[in-house]
Amino acid sequence: MIQKISSLFSANEILQKSSVSFLLKITGSLLGYVFLLLVTRNIGASSWGIFVLFLSVLNISSIFARLGMDTLTLKLVSSSNYIFNQVKSIYFSSIRLVLFFSFIVSVILYFASQNISYFIFHDSSFSFIIKWISFILPLFSLTCVNENIFRGLKMIKEFAFFQRTSKMLFSVLFFLIICYGFEVINSQIAIVSYISALIVIFLVSTIIVFKTIRTGNFLRFLNSNKMLKQSIPMMMSTSVLLLMSWADSLMIGGFIGEYEVGIYNVAVKVALLTSFTLTAVNSISAPKISEAYNNDKMLEFKKIVIQTTKTIFFSSIPIIIVIFIFPEFILNFFGKDFVVAKSALLILAFSQVINAMSGSVGIILNMTGKEKVFRNILSAALLINISLNLFFIPIYGIEGAAIASASSLIFWNLYSVFYVYKHYGVLTLISFKNE
Repeated sequence: MIQKISSLFSANEILQKSSVSFLLKITGSLLGYVFLLLVTRNIGASSWGIFVLFLSVLNISSIFARLGMDTLTLKLVSSSNYIFNQVKSIYFSSIRLVLFFSFIVSVILYFASQNISYFIFHDSSFSFIIKWISFILPLFSLTCVNENIFRGLKMIKEFAFFQRTSKMLFSVLFFLIICYGFEVINSQIAIVSYISALIVIFLVSTIIVFKTIRTGNFLRFLNSNKMLKQSIPMMMSTSVLLLMSWADSLMIGGFIGEYEVGIYNVAVKVALLTSFTLTAVNSISAPKISEAYNNDKMLEFKKIVIQTTKTIFFSSIPIIIVIFIFPEFILNFFGKDFVVAKSALLILAFSQVINAMSGSVGIILNMTGKEKVFRNILSAALLINISLNLFFIPIYGIEGAAIASASSLIFWNLYSVFYVYKHYGVLTLISFKNE
């Protein structure tokens, strides 16, 4: 086993190119925990729960503002062969549509803010939070497009930094300035810090994108109808994933309260430590998979898929082992209140084992023209998730939410593994045989 891991890490292009991305993801994760500690230690677990609900509304709203344009941008830019005339046309065509739909969604959020606030927070006085979301939504959505421009151009460091690290870095900085610099203490500091971070990130990422593609000549806007026909199935896939990631928190908030949302979210964050490798490796494997498949390089395609799965699995194992051996110690680090999430953490961590074993099945389906298939698989998983949440949360609380989340994750991973094997003849599930 040690020899296999050593050989895997010594001569692996995907691992080598994703190492910086991985370090940035780890940095972002650590900063995320710093932000979590700052919030819970200064304004409490309930305030963290409110912040999590704010993030859920922002992310879900952004689904309808982007309509999958960020994912389509990745696909089109990856196959552009670095012809900046094409990249510039893709970029401006994408942001034109994102701005249009962001405006529509923002208007709806603004005028329906009281109703949404009552539904999510059980208190219409939180409507101002929904109004904040309506103002920041266009910038958040455009930043997602910028991130995928970097990803498509294989600017992995930039992509990793803006996708995760920068958000937590600037959120921590603004929180320290507001809380300790201006000595302002209230339950909305976390939200204000995050919004301030998003504004800075949008400005900086946009400047870098413009500098990167400045040598290209803008030729024309791409046909909007054709773009939407491709992007909406992608939106359905990514939206279902987002809905699954936030559904448990929203439903805990609806059935129990913000405090439990905060407690449960910590267990989720710890369990997701095991998926950081998957995310980092996908940063480099997604454009490579798209490039190989769309240029009929099937041997290279299969090699990338197998190599990616091994990289993800072997680098995730140490994190998984630590979580299973020391769950209480890890949770206690965030405060004594969080130890009650031990069972939920172990359930979620087990599902991440299956996730790591399955490889980059979602990326494979999205990058090979099977967006609708992946959408259907995820839609079935979302139905499982919501149904089990409705059944288990009233009975088992946060453990019930963990069961629902784990079950849906395991379902869509294993079904996707089966589909990829059946249609491409490559088994993404981890194999210990020598290739």
